[in-house]
Amino acid sequence: MQEPVGQGPLISIIMANHQGAAYLKAALHSVLAQTYANWELIFADDASRDGSQDIMREAAKRDNRVRVLLHDRLSGPAAARNRALASAQGDWLAICDSDDVMHPDRLRRLVAAAEKLGADAVADDMIHFATEPLATPRSVLGTDMPDQPRKIGPVDMLRVPEPGERSGQLGYLKPLISRSALGALRYDEGLQIGEDQDLYLRFLMQGAQMWVLPEALYLYRRHPASLSYRSSHAQVAAAVAAMEALRDRLMGEQDVEIEKILLKRHRVLQGRLRFETLVEHLKKRRFAVAVLQLLRRPSLILRLAQIITVRARAKAAGDGARKASKQAVEVVHLVGPNGVMPKCVSGRCMEVPDPVADVGYSDLWAELCQLASRTTLTLTYGDAAGLSAAWRVPAAVHILARCNVASELPPPPQVIGDD
Repeated sequence: MQEPVGQGPLISIIMANHQGAAYLKAALHSVLAQTYANWELIFADDASRDGSQDIMREAAKRDNRVRVLLHDRLSGPAAARNRALASAQGDWLAICDSDDVMHPDRLRRLVAAAEKLGADAVADDMIHFATEPLATPRSVLGTDMPDQPRKIGPVDMLRVPEPGERSGQLGYLKPLISRSALGALRYDEGLQIGEDQDLYLRFLMQGAQMWVLPEALYLYRRHPASLSYRSSHAQVAAAVAAMEALRDRLMGEQDVEIEKILLKRHRVLQGRLRFETLVEHLKKRRFAVAVLQLLRRPSLILRLAQIITVRARAKAAGDGARKASKQAVEVVHLVGPNGVMPKCVSGRCMEVPDPVADVGYSDLWAELCQLASRTTLTLTYGDAAGLSAAWRVPAAVHILARCNVASELPPPPQVIGDD
């Protein structure tokens, strides 16, 4: 059965998947919960054997806006997305990974912003969430979060954050893109990491108008199986090759700033490749070769020591947080600007912004997501602002409605009843 389709342009939601059954239902639920109804979900499965295909076949039976594309040989996320793009019918394209979650008002707000700005693409911030302890509250934009819509260009997309800088790389974002503006551009299927940024960069280089919005409506799941969570020698080598091809194509044709940032990015990737080569030698017990590499590049010794130290500390902190989280129970009552504070209750109250004015609050949502990763978190809400905020904390264990709330948003999947 198909849900009633609303007004507005058709949005094609592209969801590539490989072995994502553990998280797929949450991603699917966030699509089905969208307040903007005129969408199609194109699910491009990449040789999964974990029940993912059964989940999506069942979803397609219930809602014919869902289409399932199957592929019996592993081809990578870029190829899976390209198959979905070839099948897309929408005026707009939205990427949602099968392990992530969207706020239910995301599509409506993104398409409204794109139309108002006359943009070819708009992107919002992405909040990190996890069921394993997060060391710090994080979002993709970090300190680059604008206070109003900001137009970006190739230099912004290529920019590499300095060590320790809290600003993010725009290539991680999941923009809403005009299908006509994208034209024949497709993902580079030779890339396993950085394929998003590569596409966005080529999109901008052909003159597309892209804006970053001061909103955070995409929840980005951090987990060890995520492709963006790890890299390998082969993946980094492919990224270096792609960057070298891009540099050769653009050098001498662009302004000095782009040439400088291309060279810097190439140096960063070359450094990553040298480190991944060292790791590869160590994994395969080629210790003599590894020692020779360290002698040629002494800076790798410091980097190796730093990473070992950071990982050891993170493991110790994670183990401690995991042990503590079994006992740590947190209750947070979400209250909007005009909401009523609950009386005689345990836990703490947290004021959250009105849903029509909740721009620029990435730090707040990231703080809640970190809390959910480190404790058994229960959220309660009693107004529309609290309901909207609760959707931004997918790892909360329980969510309670303190009363009936009048809102276009449906309850989050963790809601277990009235308090």
